Amino acid sequence: MLGITGNAQTNPQGDLNNYVVSTTKIPQLQPIILTAEALREEDGDKYGDFQIVMYGSNVKGLTNKEEMETYTGKAKAAGVSIFVCKISLDRQGIDQSELHKYIQVVDHAYTHLFQLQKNKNYYSLQL
Repeated sequence: MLGITGNAQTNPQGDLNNYVVSTTKIPQLQPIILTAEALREEDGDKYGDFQIVMYGSNVKGLTNKEEMETYTGKAKAAGVSIFVCKISLDRQGIDQSELHKYIQVVDHAYTHLFQLQKNKNYYSLQL
């Protein structure tokens, strides 16, 4: 069963459209990156930032550097940043050095998401 929740933030300044998607499933990276590419084309000059935030027990799969090379290469080409929750890493006993160099670490996934929505007017989707 797949639960999808969305929370759209309006951008009163009329600046760039920024996006963040949170997920627990590594295979969702590919369709999320494809979505980023489509939004970049659709938004044109209004396209801003696109972030993916990974969390949960599946973050252990992020240590497979060969598999992650495919995802990170596509993400980089699409201008998508990939983040992972430090709490999730700690719970799985994963050291940050085990991750692909393109993947950045945030202290807490949900706090990061709320800060983006609150302070930077990001459109948000949780998968």
